[in-house]
Order: sequence, then C-alpha cells, then structure tokens
Amino acid sequence: MKYKLIKDTFLSFFQKKKHKIIPSFPIHSINDPTLFFVNAGMSPLKDYFLGHVRPKYTRIANIQKCLRITGKHNDLENVGYDNYHHTMFEMLGNWSFGDYSRKEAIEWAWELLIKVYNIPDQNIYVSVFIGDKKDELSMDKETFRYWKTLINENNILFFGKKENFWEMGSTGPCGPCSEIHIDLRNEKEKKGLPGKYLINKKHPEVIEIWNLVFIEFVRKSDRTLEKLLTKHVDTGMGLERLCMVLQGKISSYETDVFYPIIQDIKDYLGNVYNPENFNQKVAIRIIVDHLRAIVFSISDGQLPSNSGAGYIIRRILRRAVIYATRFLYKKEPFIYKFVNSLVIGMKDFFPELENKKKHIQDIIKEEEFSFFGVIEKGSKKIQHIITKYKEKNEKIIDGEKIFQLYDTYGFPMKLSKILVEKNNLSINEQSFQKKLLEQKERSKKENNSIIKKDWIKVHNDIHQNANFVGYNSKECNIIILKYRQVENKLKKIHYYELVFSKTPFYPEGGGQLGDTGIIKNKVEKLNVFNTKKENSIIIHCVQKLPLDIFSSFKAIVNQNRRTEIEKNHTSTHLLHFALKQILGNHIQQKGSYVGDDYIRFDFSHYKKITIQELHHIENLVQELIFSDLLLKEKTFNSLEEAKKNASFSEIFENKYQKEVRVVTFGESSELCIGTHVKHTGLIQVFDILSESSISHGIRRIKAITSKKAIQHLKSIRDEYLSLKKMMKCTESPIKSFSILQNSNEKLKQEISNIHLQKIRRLKQKYLSKIIYLSSIKIKYICEIDSHREKEIDIMRRIVLDLRHEIHNLFMIIGFVKNKKVIIFISISDFVIKNHNVHAHKIICEMAPHIHGKYWGNSSFATAMGTKKNGLNLVLKDAIAYQNHLQIKKNNKL
Repeated sequence: MKYKLIKDTFLSFFQKKKHKIIPSFPIHSINDPTLFFVNAGMSPLKDYFLGHVRPKYTRIANIQKCLRITGKHNDLENVGYDNYHHTMFEMLGNWSFGDYSRKEAIEWAWELLIKVYNIPDQNIYVSVFIGDKKDELSMDKETFRYWKTLINENNILFFGKKENFWEMGSTGPCGPCSEIHIDLRNEKEKKGLPGKYLINKKHPEVIEIWNLVFIEFVRKSDRTLEKLLTKHVDTGMGLERLCMVLQGKISSYETDVFYPIIQDIKDYLGNVYNPENFNQKVAIRIIVDHLRAIVFSISDGQLPSNSGAGYIIRRILRRAVIYATRFLYKKEPFIYKFVNSLVIGMKDFFPELENKKKHIQDIIKEEEFSFFGVIEKGSKKIQHIITKYKEKNEKIIDGEKIFQLYDTYGFPMKLSKILVEKNNLSINEQSFQKKLLEQKERSKKENNSIIKKDWIKVHNDIHQNANFVGYNSKECNIIILKYRQVENKLKKIHYYELVFSKTPFYPEGGGQLGDTGIIKNKVEKLNVFNTKKENSIIIHCVQKLPLDIFSSFKAIVNQNRRTEIEKNHTSTHLLHFALKQILGNHIQQKGSYVGDDYIRFDFSHYKKITIQELHHIENLVQELIFSDLLLKEKTFNSLEEAKKNASFSEIFENKYQKEVRVVTFGESSELCIGTHVKHTGLIQVFDILSESSISHGIRRIKAITSKKAIQHLKSIRDEYLSLKKMMKCTESPIKSFSILQNSNEKLKQEISNIHLQKIRRLKQKYLSKIIYLSSIKIKYICEIDSHREKEIDIMRRIVLDLRHEIHNLFMIIGFVKNKKVIIFISISDFVIKNHNVHAHKIICEMAPHIHGKYWGNSSFATAMGTKKNGLNLVLKDAIAYQNHLQIKKNNKL
C-alpha cells in the first residue's frame, strides 16, 4: 500500500467514525513558549485537554507534521543509523475531548490495523500500564479488560510508568497509555524467540507503531498529579513506520516516503557511491531525513538562524552537510539539488511545496554556501593549531582550543577530530566535553531561569473562547479567573500572570506588540506591563497581585500607545500591498514587528530594491493614506473561504482556526487578527528608514509613521538648513558639494603623489642598508625603527614592493605606530623555494617579545603587539638569524 493511500485510508476511516478532519498545524510551535517545534500530534491541542478552551468538535483526526530534536523527545543521534527513527515524521492521530474513551479507541485501532490495513493479528503485541506506587496509580484494568476481548492474552504485556504513562513534558496533560507493537521478523526468528520478549528492547524489527493515550491527569510544577474533570483520548501512530509495515520493508528508508529521493542521490553520485560502504549508506539516509525536516520547516515559515527554532534547523542542515562532505566527498552545495525530488513525492498532500520550491531551494543553497565558508575558515584555524603543536612536538591538543573553534566559529568537533587525526595527533576530548558541559549548564540555567508556578483558580471560567473585546472597546469590566506567579531566578525578580473573564488588551501576536494599561477598582490601581498569548489563553502581566483578588475591576488599555501601534499595523498592510503592486505578486510576508515606535516588515524578494522602486513604494503607501480608506472587517468560517477574499502570509497559511478574520483597506485585503485604525487618514505620514537583506531571498524594510515620521522629516530639514549654512550657499547645496568633491579628489591625488615620493625615498634608504651573504645571495635587512610618523600602509606597501623587485629578498622591519608595535617579515619566492625559509614560522617566535598576535603565510607575515621594549629582542633574534644563515653558508662552502 502506497504512502498516499495509507494516509487517505486513515483519514477516511476516522471520518466515518464522525471525526472532524483538520489540516496539520505548522511544524514550528505557535503561541507555546515551552516548545520550539510540535513534537507530538497533541501538542497544539493541549488547551483542549486542560479545559482552557472548549473545542468546537469533540472528535477530530489529522496527520500532524512533528519534529523531535530537543528535550525529552530527541531522536537525532539514532537517525540514519537505525531503520525507523527520524527527525521529522508525520503522526496519524485521532482525539476525543470528553467524548469516547478507552473502549472506542482500542476497538477502532484494532479494526483499522487488522481489518482495514490487514496486518496479521499474531504479529501484534500491546502493552498496558501496571501502575506506579510513587504517583499512587493503580493498574489500568479497564484497558486490559478491553484488549482481552480482541487479542490473545499472551500478546498483552505490562510495563511501568517509563513505558506506559505518557507525559508531554515536565508539566502538562498526561495519563496511562497502551502501546501497540509489531513483530516484523521472519517466521524462523519468531519461532526461535517470541516477540513478547523483545518489546521495548530496541530491536530494529520489533517496534512500536501506535500509542493510545488516555489523558486523565495534569502534572503540576511540584510534580504532583491532579485529576482532570474530563477524560480525553490522544493517539499517535508514526506514518513512516506504518508504511514500513504495510509495504513489507524492514526499514522506513526503503518505503516510498524516502526511497525515490535516496535513489536520486545515488544516481547523482554515480561511481562515488559504493553500495557496500556503510558510512555512505548512513550519510544518504541522514541527508534525506534532514532534508525533509528542513523543507517542511521552511515551508511553514521557520527559516534557519542563529537562535531558537531557527538554530535547530541550521544545526540539522549542517549535520547533513558534514556527512555529505565526509562520506560523499562533496565540497560544494549539494543537498538543495534534491528539494525537487522530495516535492514530487509530497505535493499531492502538500501542494504548497510546489509554489515554494524555488524559495526553499535558494535558502538551503545559501545555508550550504555559508557553512562551507565556516568549514574553510575553521580548517585554516585548526591547521594553525596543528602546526603549533607539531612545532612543540606535542601529540595531544587541548580540548579547550577545539571548543573555542566550535563555540566561536561553529566549526564541528567531528571535523576537527578528522583533521587532527590525519596529522597523527589527538584531541583531549575530556577537556572539550568539560567546556561543552559548562556551556550546556549555562544554557540550561538560562532556559530554566523562568519558573512558572501552577495556576490558582479564583473564579470559574464561563467565558471560554470569547474573551477578547479589544477590537471595539479599549476598556471593560472584568473579574480575574486565575493567576500564577512567575519567577526569574537570573534577574531575581518575580511577577504575576492574570487571566480575565474578558479583556480589551490585545495579546502579542502577528508581529504586533501586546497592549499595556491598567486594571483598577475603588481601592487600587495596577499596571499591566505586557499582554501575551499562551496557546489560546490571553495572559496579563502585573508586578503584584491585587489586595482583593476576588474583586471586580475595570481594565483600561493605554490608549495613546495602542493608537500608534494601530497606525503602524495598518501601515504594514498598505506596505505589503504596495510591494506587490511595484515589485510583483511573488512578494510574501515572512515576519514583522509592529510597535508604537516603528515597523519592520520582512518579505520574499531576490534582489536589492532600487532607490527609484523604494520611492514608488513609499509614494504609493502615502497615496493610500491620503485616500483615507475605511477599515472593513469580515469573518469567514474557514481558511479556504477566506483565501478567496484576501491575500495571506505563509505565516498564517497552515493555522487551524474555526473563524478567520479578513481586514480590508481599499484593494488591500489580508488575513489578520491584529487591531487597526478606522481609516487610513489617521496615519498621516509614512516614511521608509531603510531596506536591507536579512538572508538569501528575504529582505527587510523599516519605516515610521505619524508623529515619529513628521519629527524625523523635520530633523532632516533642520540638517539640510544647517548644511546650507555651513557650506555658505544660498541655493541648493548639491552644487557646492560637487565643487568640494572635486577639490577633495585633487587633494587626494596630491597626497598620493607625496606618499609615492615617500615610498621611493624609504625604498632607497632600505636598499642602502642591504647585507649581502654572497654565497647564498640573500639580501637581508634588519631595520628597527620607532618613528611614529611612518604610516602602516606605506610600510606594508614598501615591504611588498621590495619582495617583488628583489628576487632574493629576506627582510624584517619593526616600528611603533600609535603605541602599537608592528613587525613585518617579507621573503621572496626564490628564497622560500631554495633556502627553506618561512615567514610565518619566524614571526611566531618573535611575536611573544612584543606581547603580540601574529598572522601571515610563508612569504609575508605580520605581528602586532603592545610591548615597545620587545623590539630590542626582535633585533637580537634578527641578528641571530643572520648569523645562522652565515653559518649555513660557510657549512655549504
């Protein structure tokens, strides 16, 4: 059964069981600060389990894109080496929110696997939770009772909390689970050792395929369990593993999910690929797996970067590049070439990939180019370290030095190890791991520095799913439903997060900053310093709790701040529209910042915007503002319906929403949940501050509006008038500037001529001080000069010129400039070739005399330090080197 049919069959089965089929959420986590990526099908739905949000449908099913590479669920090191682990996978899931429970979940799972997918029941084993004394949990007898009616009792196994009590993290919804395992071994192996003895033993052909979780508890921050008022069902089955089972393969890499891409890579490699080479086999698997994770992440809007979720994408791409370089001998971008192979296999279910293919290819290619630059730079650094250790005749390189390469340049330890071992040296891996552990501990300390305590209920929530009233109201009467304390251990501060019955405060989202303001009653007034959204809950941040938490309050938004934010948010819509009009319909929003101070708008475009284009864009936005277009809002029941009436960003494309809001100003219509001005005339002025590239194919515009734009334009006018006054011109200063520019060029030429004369004089001076070692015929100069007027660039020019003019030159110069001590060593190619003299080796011995750093190559080297008196030692070394050359000459004679 093919990949597509397996997915269709699953969705069709649960649709018949009255489940609402929903699309996959984006693979990167939205509005959940505890996760970078969705790591399980239930992650985007946890508010339903916790009762924070009332679901529209009590039964849903979908196929969720998941990525496991961090935290508790981390399969990265297994990927490529075993036959079923992946970074990104698709999870087939069905959920019940207070509807059906164990009986239906178990019976439907059995029906689908045995009667629909036709998997032999004798190959199936199931596990049941045996209980846990510490958490005071008894055996899951109900699950055992239902399984006994379907499967041979010998195929039912019992495990503890580690295997059969599912928790999404250190806190959150959880409950006992029942795992379904399958034995894929041949009959001879099964007779030799029954599969029941290999369950949960990491056997590559006896694997879990489906987990049925019965969500009944919430794990609190103090590690205790609290029983939920309503029981739920959360199931997840790995699509890749199911394909392996139904296609009769012993590896998921042999299924039609991966194999076509693997074959394309093998064909591309030609004779480079050796079917017997295990490392090449693993390398191709890793490339294919990581490519899929990267493509879907970029498609869902998460670009590679240096921090957060973006760093994770960059990390797995670089891991793939390392394997391509090490085992497939690729020295240039290679992985991006197979984006098309993946899209061909996936576009039936993910048609958006076809439209984004070029964009995804360009980003991956640019990332590969960038990493090859890191490798090249790091290789030079590690080679320098290797050379120094060889010169000292030391065999073990300090791991701290290797860690510095890793930490500063991102140069992987694996590559350092390969290069070091090629030179018959080794790395003190213990000291490397010590520094790495210290870094991880620091990071862990920072990540765990914010502790959120459990929610404390104040009032029952009777306003679920309809508590934001801020589109039309800036104030309203509220009560506090619940609160929790938040501690920041690093900053040694704490504050509180409050949830209101309803709120006029807009939570940070869609690029727009969260509102600030106050809540007050007759007794007191509290400042709300931020508003944000966690999953589906709007949270208000305050420094202290009210004296009477049970009281009612009036919530009032900071009107002035909100007004400026609204002007800026509407301006991003007008800017987006103008970009499409001027540059083309390929423009897609890639991110934004909307504050009360300025706007930042990121978008897809593959070349720098010209000054003329920027003027056209700015002018069009200004025209739309002057047109005083009215705000029109409309809500649609589905994303598909909304798309027909508005343009949309990839950022919002994959969100599952019950209702979708479209905001329109004239011809500009966009999906948006933010707040806006009632008519564009309120914005007054729009001014672009800058346009730049932030990554391959992504550009950024920064702009200001209203009062800030007027103030900025006034400051430009004031500067213009000051400039006219300084230049003493009554008309346009452009003509005066042109005259100054021409005058400046003439002066530059005169200075250049003076420098050339100076260079000629200094050349003659140094040539007059040549020491000839006649037999060897090396012209040797040692000139230690501390005159501060000598310019560094002139000296460097002289040294390099003489190297080319005198074929057998050996030259050392030392001088002081602006309290910096500088040494130049210059050697002609003839001397290097015939007398084994190396400028870099000599400079590394002299640099410590001046407490300096040094760099260079065999022909030209530089040292720069701070110890002026060290020049005397440099002179002694230079004379000693001269004597050494003289002895060599005499010996040869």
